[in-house]
Amino acid sequence: MTRILKKKTIFYMILFIGLFANAQDFPVKGHVTSSIDGQIIPGVNIVVDGTKKSTTTDFDGNFTINVSKNDGLTFTFLGFITQKVIVSNQTVFNISLKGELSQLQEVVVVGYGNQKKVNLTGSVSSISAKLIDDRPITQASQALAGLASGVTVQQGSGRPGNDGATVRLRGIGTFSGAGNDPLVLIDGLASSLNDVDPNNIKSISILKDAASASIYGTRAANGVILIETKRGRKGQLTVGYNSYVGFQKVTALPDFVDSATYAALRNEANANMNSGPSYTSAEIELFRNQSNPDNYPNVPHLKNLLKSGSGLQMSHNFSFTGGDEKNSFLLSLGILDQDGIVAENSYKRYNFQLNFDSQIKRNLKLKTNLSGYAANTDEPRHFNGDMTNMINFAVREGPIFAGKKSDGTYGYQDNYSPEAWLDSESFTNRKNKLFLGGTELAWDFMKNFTLSGKVGYRYTNYRDKEFVSDFRFDANKYLGPNSLRVSSGFDNTITLQSLLKYAVDINKNSISVLAGFSQEEYHFEYVTGSRDNFPNNLLYELNAGSPSNMQSSGSANEWGLRSYFGRINYSFNDRYLLEINGRYDGTSRFPTDGRWGFFPSVSVGWKVSKENFLKDVKWMENLKFRASWGQLGNQNIGNYPYQNVLSLGQNYTFGGSLVSGARLTTLSNADISWETTTVTDIGLDVDLFKGKLTMVLDYFDKITSDILYQTSVSGVLGLNPSTVNAGEVRNSGFEVLLNYQDKIGNLNFSLSPNFTYTNNRITKLSNGLNQDINAGLFVGHSVNSTYGYVADGLFVNQNEITNYPTQPYAAEPGFVKYKDISGPNGVPDGKVDATYDRKVIGSYFPKYSFGANLQIDYKGFDFSLILQGLAGFSRQIGSYQAYAFYNGGQVQQWQADNRWTTENPDPNAKYIKLTSLNQGSGTISPSTFWDRNASFLRIKDIQIGYNFPKDLLNVLKIQKLRLYVTGQNLHTFNSFYKGWDPEMSQSTGDNSPFYPITSVYALGINLNF
Repeated sequence: MTRILKKKTIFYMILFIGLFANAQDFPVKGHVTSSIDGQIIPGVNIVVDGTKKSTTTDFDGNFTINVSKNDGLTFTFLGFITQKVIVSNQTVFNISLKGELSQLQEVVVVGYGNQKKVNLTGSVSSISAKLIDDRPITQASQALAGLASGVTVQQGSGRPGNDGATVRLRGIGTFSGAGNDPLVLIDGLASSLNDVDPNNIKSISILKDAASASIYGTRAANGVILIETKRGRKGQLTVGYNSYVGFQKVTALPDFVDSATYAALRNEANANMNSGPSYTSAEIELFRNQSNPDNYPNVPHLKNLLKSGSGLQMSHNFSFTGGDEKNSFLLSLGILDQDGIVAENSYKRYNFQLNFDSQIKRNLKLKTNLSGYAANTDEPRHFNGDMTNMINFAVREGPIFAGKKSDGTYGYQDNYSPEAWLDSESFTNRKNKLFLGGTELAWDFMKNFTLSGKVGYRYTNYRDKEFVSDFRFDANKYLGPNSLRVSSGFDNTITLQSLLKYAVDINKNSISVLAGFSQEEYHFEYVTGSRDNFPNNLLYELNAGSPSNMQSSGSANEWGLRSYFGRINYSFNDRYLLEINGRYDGTSRFPTDGRWGFFPSVSVGWKVSKENFLKDVKWMENLKFRASWGQLGNQNIGNYPYQNVLSLGQNYTFGGSLVSGARLTTLSNADISWETTTVTDIGLDVDLFKGKLTMVLDYFDKITSDILYQTSVSGVLGLNPSTVNAGEVRNSGFEVLLNYQDKIGNLNFSLSPNFTYTNNRITKLSNGLNQDINAGLFVGHSVNSTYGYVADGLFVNQNEITNYPTQPYAAEPGFVKYKDISGPNGVPDGKVDATYDRKVIGSYFPKYSFGANLQIDYKGFDFSLILQGLAGFSRQIGSYQAYAFYNGGQVQQWQADNRWTTENPDPNAKYIKLTSLNQGSGTISPSTFWDRNASFLRIKDIQIGYNFPKDLLNVLKIQKLRLYVTGQNLHTFNSFYKGWDPEMSQSTGDNSPFYPITSVYALGINLNF
């Protein structure tokens, strides 16, 4: 009996303890987001440790679960690091999941689909939205600088609305009019890289070899850039607001001498030319003391012009995302408002993006992308050119010319005065609009099969208005009459596309097949008209001008492209990979007999890390060899090169009257065909230490043959020569991309440097030629080579000139001496001339490109740094920029400080003696003396931000609040011409219009509701 009572007592005690324990359970709730972008994550798995109790987050990222205070919760979701928390007495949890360190599961956009990065056999670089968001970039092409191997990015201008960068993938493939721009597709539709708002970019994939790009056939010779825009997410409506405001300033500005120094140096230059002085000592003193600024001014015209605008730049973007189980959407609305560093110059662009996804049925999905912009550009102009010409002539105009005088008149040099033209009613106005829309319907009509159809439409239009007012500088100077030129045009492209996909896994075999058809039709037309002699400068519509000198013109063109393509991917045992691509293209740009071309590629991959002999190597997560070969085409050669085309507007006199006519001006070539690029690539991918360290290595050999080349002929022919397939260019080199990411406590960081070496050279010209000097083409040297003399310092005295090989110009002490490097018999002959003594002295195309990206975040703070550099190239700049007193131009301080003088006849002086110079001056002929190393390393972007803590955000009832400061193009390390940015685009000669590259300093905010 006693034993029974004891057992019952123990039973009740256990039951009581159990009931008591149960009574300690309580509900907790929470919210799960991504630390990458702050977005909610539905479907996160949440488990109470040591139990079978679990739940998942709903479409809003929320969860509720019963726990006790000693329980632990584990949060897991694909692509994110598993996170554990202890409940204790906490009842609300706001969890921010961090992305996985390993990049093996990353999905990369490729031609007509996606692939896991670990399964790629081609050479593909990818850039995520994280590296683009919140930077003060105005054009998407600027975002690529410094972030990807094999990509050369040069931003030549900071001109609002026209400050996009030139992008080259693995060198320059052709010197023909077919061009070197890569094919750009935005959500699968051909467009321009700058047609997409950077705020809306989700990812950028860069297809660099034939294996990855040959699926695009005739337009992929220069590589392919695929842009995928952001999409909606299922869940409650989320509203985002991203904005920054900042200002611009010139990255480099030359330092010119003041007017007193200018006058003194002008006298020195006159003495060097055995002429009398231009200024007396009294006049120089008036320049110096500025007691009479109207007549003896000291005006820094270029500096004033480039600081006349506010340089204010701001961007505002609103995004709305949401959806339910079957539908999701993203709507993005944005505005970019950019005031130039020159007065009266501004650019405004209004952007929109609408992406919609609908799961109509279980096996039927609709995907729609609509985007566009409306842009407006305003610029000042002068009587004989646009704003960039105005800047160029401001370089020329010395400080001895007044700006606006006290009586309201203007100083001027010839017809030029930036102050006067800024005050005039002259202007340029450009309006551009773009619409890009596509919709795709995908049908899983049976197991493993998907059939999709897509239709796309791209439409752009423009309207340019250029008004030149008449203007009176002073009583002695008037320019007129006023005039107006108006032009407008539009183009549209219609795309039709159909894809059939099949994918299956059979034991150790994985097979996927793609077959497709596409067709594109393009049409463009324009019209332009002009009149002059308007009644005043405030009435600038065409009908107000005089009809006596009115002119008009217009034209149109179109082309079509039809394509059949396919791809087979095969994987055995997840170790051995094979991909075969082929595309059969037909284009209206070639004659019927040669209209179709086939472009194949094959690539293989071997995941060595999957082999048994490496299975115990825990620190190596991935080791993969890749190899590929393929051919690509370039059909961008004009629309009718094989036809005899009559040129209109060939007016002639008939019966004493002028009548319009037409004539054949260019020989046709019915045998014209594609430019073909053959690419071989060998690559190695390595992932170590659970993805902390990754490395991608590639060697490439890219040969472009049958380059369309216009051969030189005698003028007796009377026609322009026909274009033939004759030239060949080779680009070979290697790429390295490293990435190291890790965490130390709460500190997360990643460092990703990249480096590319490209050896670009012409290997063949037509008719066995080794060089075409007029076209700047030289076998064995790069496209865009510089051809000139080899300098041997400066002449010290007349005796040296007498005893040195005869120069090709009237040499003087203090001028450049050119080496005698050859003669008619192949050896120096004591005479320097243009035929035998010039050679390739440099190249405009960089041989090396490199960059690095550093990302750090710590307890809400984040820091990022992007470096970009180019090396292995040289440049010469415009005449007014390079030469003192050129055509009555300015003198820079470095020229004055480093000039050759009779008192210091240094043969190694950095600048020649001062004289008047012009285009025919022999001492300024292209030579190594004027060629400058243009290599540079640029601090492309720095950003510091702070994410406010979740506790505060919960009180404010918002999801995300981040403030940041950022700067772009902050500093450049180089040894180029002092005061000039080596990346800036400039031509040589008198007409060297330009707009400086600018730095941007901005303050921004990211806000999500």
